[in-house]
Amino acid sequence: MRIFSVLLWILFPGCWAVMGPGTVSGPAGGSVAVRCRYRAGYEDYPKFWCREGLLAGWSCSNGHIVQINGSEAEVTNGRVSIRDNRTQRAFTVTVENLTPADAGTYLCGIGNYSERDPRTTLTLTVSPR
Repeated sequence: MRIFSVLLWILFPGCWAVMGPGTVSGPAGGSVAVRCRYRAGYEDYPKFWCREGLLAGWSCSNGHIVQINGSEAEVTNGRVSIRDNRTQRAFTVTVENLTPADAGTYLCGIGNYSERDPRTTLTLTVSPR
């Protein structure tokens, strides 16, 4: 089994480069903070957060919701912000004023939105107040 894992890592080097919580939830009107960790070597790369598109796990619908260009400065787009901490090799996405329409599958990723960029999927659920 270990050989299989090593083989996958060699064939798909971006696999497991980004790790997220899998599922997050928050109340309507509240906020949620999602922490996505990444492997060493990706500190200077752009990071992004988007809603999953038609190609499950590989595409963003309507582009990125928010992206940071590799710096540690916070970037905000509407109710969504992203901040990278290179020392901890983690970026945090915060979604404020949650609505039921925010529920769905999202991608935490590294790069400039290419199907080969490392990413992970997670599900956001919004509970009633």
